[in-house]
Amino acid sequence: MNQKPSNLTYGQHDSPPFPVNILLGIQHAALAMVFIVYPLILVAEVKGSDKDAEGVVTATILAMAIGTFLQSFGRKGMGSGFLAVQIASPIYLPVAIMAAHTGGIGLACGMTVIGGLFSLLLSRYLKYLRPLFPAEVCGVGVMMLGISMIGPGVGRFAGFHGAEVPDLRALAVGFITIALMSGLSIWVKGAIRLYSAVIGLLAGYAAALVTGLIEPQSIDVLLADGVIAVPDLHLPALSFEWVLLVPFLMTAVVNSLDTIACMITCQKINEPDWVRADMKSISGGVLADGVASIAGGALGTIGSCVSSSHIALSSATGATSRKTAQLAALLLLFAAFLPPVSKLLAAIPAPIIGAVLIYAAAFLITSGLELIVSRMLDTRRIFMIGFSVIIGIVSIQFEELIVQLPPAVSSIAGSPFAIASLSAIILNLLFRIGTSLNVSLSVEPRLENIASTLDFLENRGAGWGARREVIRKAENAVNELLETLFVSGYADGPLDMNVRFSEHCLDIILLYKGRPLVFSDARPQLPAIIDDDAQAMLLSLALVRQYADRVTADRQKDSQRISMRFEQ
Repeated sequence: MNQKPSNLTYGQHDSPPFPVNILLGIQHAALAMVFIVYPLILVAEVKGSDKDAEGVVTATILAMAIGTFLQSFGRKGMGSGFLAVQIASPIYLPVAIMAAHTGGIGLACGMTVIGGLFSLLLSRYLKYLRPLFPAEVCGVGVMMLGISMIGPGVGRFAGFHGAEVPDLRALAVGFITIALMSGLSIWVKGAIRLYSAVIGLLAGYAAALVTGLIEPQSIDVLLADGVIAVPDLHLPALSFEWVLLVPFLMTAVVNSLDTIACMITCQKINEPDWVRADMKSISGGVLADGVASIAGGALGTIGSCVSSSHIALSSATGATSRKTAQLAALLLLFAAFLPPVSKLLAAIPAPIIGAVLIYAAAFLITSGLELIVSRMLDTRRIFMIGFSVIIGIVSIQFEELIVQLPPAVSSIAGSPFAIASLSAIILNLLFRIGTSLNVSLSVEPRLENIASTLDFLENRGAGWGARREVIRKAENAVNELLETLFVSGYADGPLDMNVRFSEHCLDIILLYKGRPLVFSDARPQLPAIIDDDAQAMLLSLALVRQYADRVTADRQKDSQRISMRFEQ
């Protein structure tokens, strides 16, 4: 990933100027703290005190700092090497609440440690699981992750709070926040675009203060414990229950799927010619994710995941440097020593959280769709995508019914992202039954047969879910090759075309009896191609070599063999 996309001001391996990087780091650290709302929900469920809430906030900040630094490391198998900020995972929240109701915060944290250990194990075997995660399956997961944010985001944005009508003050705060975050990313260029998120968040806080969503006297409480102090951690007494093992292991799998989807999105943002998932980077990302979840559980908070909102922010602002992630991690660590930060975050206005969720949802839905349509789709894949999305939407529509299911089932079925992703994986494997990755076709040497040969490639490409660009190149190469063989009379009889597909490449082998074609490095003389058949043939063969990544011509027994490889 050495080539930086044109829409990025600072790419993955760039080093922004220190003043710029400080502001970018503050922006990402501030946005990460918004998602501390998830462990605070856990504290509310067990009716914890304000001190409990502040202790969970501190533990979460420390876990986010550890995870974010490890993600940016990207060496020796640890971390993805991207600007991938770790936050408290909403995926872990349902099972954490279930465990807390069973045996308190200590049980929830102990089982979170088990989930993190399972993620570590899973990260070591991801390269063998690559066929489970083609682009269209990951696209379903990314899109449903965005869709699942709409309900919670809109509810907080509009300030329903159980009421049937929206709160106009909440709407005003939410609108100001999201309008600045998105508007500055769209219409403003230069330095201001880089800081669109932090400007939107600060404006949202100011609007909340003006409209009365934040009481002015509550600001005095922020300094009650001083400005700087050693973090007040309430380390839990970890405990474990076998009955909760399956729900937490499944949650760890789904959390890893979320990380995989986020890592693929990072790769697409940072690599303009992205082709397929880099499993080494993804494996390191899942490993760092597991370590962060273990740290979170040990410190007294819920599991961790990569923040899709920060990925959306980095793309929108055009700054994806991993140096920014490292600075954000240091800022988060410093924030753990600031009691006013913990107190402020414990009372973050809901409309600001809603604006951030909607901002991220818009980016994720379109990114998921882009992943899906990057591959050719046949009937099998259309139904796989459609059924999986429907199942995810059903999870949203029948939420009240799903919560009545056994905990091991509801923890997965109640997450639109989880159930849609698992459905896509299962249906993808099921619908592959009867699909051969190695096919052949016999072609009579007549020009009118070229069209049916190209249709054959088109249909097989859709069945395999090949990249559109690869199939187009293969069709152009085969078209030039067949025209040359048929028009020049090099083929004395039918041609046998063997096509083999894999996640890495598309191989096409042509076998025929007749004279051999010679692929040379000589350049065709363009003015002479109209009247000189030899020059016309030289041009056609040069085009074949241009379309294919590798071309070889040799003999196989008594037949001529032309082999072409197209990288996937």
